[in-house]
Amino acid sequence: MGSVASAWPYQTDPPSPPQLHPQGSTPFEFAQPSSKSSKGGKVCVVSSKEVDSGPSILQAAQQCNNGGTVYFPPGEVFHVATALDLTFLNNINFAILGHIVFRDDIEIWPGQAFDYPFQSASMFWRFGGSNVNIYGAGKGVIDGLGQTYWTAMKANPSVKRPTLFGTDGLHKATISGLTMKNPPGWFNLYTNSTNILVSDMVLDVVQNDTNFPAKNTDGFDTYRSSRIIVQNSIVVNTDDCVSFKPNTTDMLVQNLDCTGSHGISVGSLGQYQDEVDIVENLYIRNITLRNGSDAARIKVWPGVAPGTVDSEAGGGIGRVRNIKYESIRSLNNENAIALTQCYGVKDQALCDANPSKLIIDNIEFNGFSGIAAKKYDPRAGYLTCSSPTVCSDIRAYNINITVPSGKNTTYDCINIDRSSLELSCV
Repeated sequence: MGSVASAWPYQTDPPSPPQLHPQGSTPFEFAQPSSKSSKGGKVCVVSSKEVDSGPSILQAAQQCNNGGTVYFPPGEVFHVATALDLTFLNNINFAILGHIVFRDDIEIWPGQAFDYPFQSASMFWRFGGSNVNIYGAGKGVIDGLGQTYWTAMKANPSVKRPTLFGTDGLHKATISGLTMKNPPGWFNLYTNSTNILVSDMVLDVVQNDTNFPAKNTDGFDTYRSSRIIVQNSIVVNTDDCVSFKPNTTDMLVQNLDCTGSHGISVGSLGQYQDEVDIVENLYIRNITLRNGSDAARIKVWPGVAPGTVDSEAGGGIGRVRNIKYESIRSLNNENAIALTQCYGVKDQALCDANPSKLIIDNIEFNGFSGIAAKKYDPRAGYLTCSSPTVCSDIRAYNINITVPSGKNTTYDCINIDRSSLELSCV
């Protein structure tokens, strides 16, 4: 299966990795991954002839590690029924120009998908190592056949639904030019990873049966990772467009178009009692979000009553700090701004009685435009803290969100210093 370029069975070599760079200024130190050319290097072609191309993918990665290119030729379909641990990578390209489909047999994945304790996450495959370029050149497709899993949830809400694409310990990498379709759960989860540039992606949820809607189809999620840039991409889904999960730092998200989502979301954080969640130094700019629940969103769980043990409904500790949302266009979303320190609690008095142990500090919303959905007209958002002592320096400037009725746009502002909020708070 592995072959050198001189024995190349196709008319053209696989394309070299695109020359990618962060757009505009980068507000943190970022180690630019190498876009090494595959010309002259070893090329390993993945076979599409087997019922399960998983072993062929693994073999190709092993043979072309340290300087080669794993190639999925265009026009071919690669069915995968094997979980793939690709965390050994070094100086390697994955040119995915074909169509990868993960088998939708829900019985085969519980015993082999890679499990993570946080929010019961799992992965079909995971990439790790250093200096890795994964690219589709606008042609490659990865399909999770999610409808099978969404339908199965009706009878079994706990059915395992692996993440479509995952990293664990991936450093100095690019991921670009791929179309991802119908994940059973999340589209992407980047864990324990640094210095990744994600660009020119299309993420698309297509629901074939509205009686069994897509669930938890987050677009780009980060966990215990830093210095990741996501840019120039389109997301159509039913959950967070981007979610910064615990211990995410130094992130830049820019130039995204999100439809049907729950917004660019920090959290949820503080869900697990006494666990430390830190999310800080996030920069979100030039984003369009439409036809969803929220645009800019921060969700933190409150504290728990004294004597509570092992809660999974709040009581975590840590901080959310230095988060900046800038140039956000919100079109027909229920909330342009949705900040809460009472996540999961409907009774404000209960939240007030048990303030969050996870502080929110130095948050800026600047340059918002658009029109809210009519659901809560004239309200276009909320900023709800559990106590002003653990929720400070929240700023909102140049917020120009109208409502369908034409009334004065309002925002719910609870337990928060309003002096830096250029909003009509009620």
